[in-house]
Amino acid sequence: MRRALITVLALTFLVTFVGAASAADLKIGVVDVEYVILKSKAGTAAKDKLKKLFDKKQKELDEKQKELLDLKGKLENPSSMLTDDKKKEMLRTYQEGLMALQEAYLKNQQDLAKKEQELMKPILKDLEEVLTKMAEEGGYDMIVNRSQQGVLWSKKDHDITEAVIKKLDAK
Repeated sequence: MRRALITVLALTFLVTFVGAASAADLKIGVVDVEYVILKSKAGTAAKDKLKKLFDKKQKELDEKQKELLDLKGKLENPSSMLTDDKKKEMLRTYQEGLMALQEAYLKNQQDLAKKEQELMKPILKDLEEVLTKMAEEGGYDMIVNRSQQGVLWSKKDHDITEAVIKKLDAK
């Protein structure tokens, strides 16, 4: 039993120090992918396209909302001389318009998300190529994404974000 305990301790000691020695030899790069996308030329252009599309769609939704608010104002106006049938018709129109507005809003959100994916796909492909080339040329064993939950802190000399932006913009 004593021999087994000594063997286990020796193996633990060996694994700990061998693992530490090999970890010291690793070259790791850290990149903030979200920052790269926001600050690169391609990312900025995609963001601008999305903003223009969003503004256009939002203007249409705002116009529909204004029409509905006007109709609601007429319905709630106590001094209006509307017949019961006319009020029911206006209320039905308002409720249908409200449902249509909500559907249009959801569709707009889905369309924008789809367009964002469409615009990001080539940027992410180029980013992957740049990172692969930098890893090969720079001798990196690993490049990790700071934007993800796994990296809480790293030394500044491991951060290659600005170099990635320069290479991505040059592509």
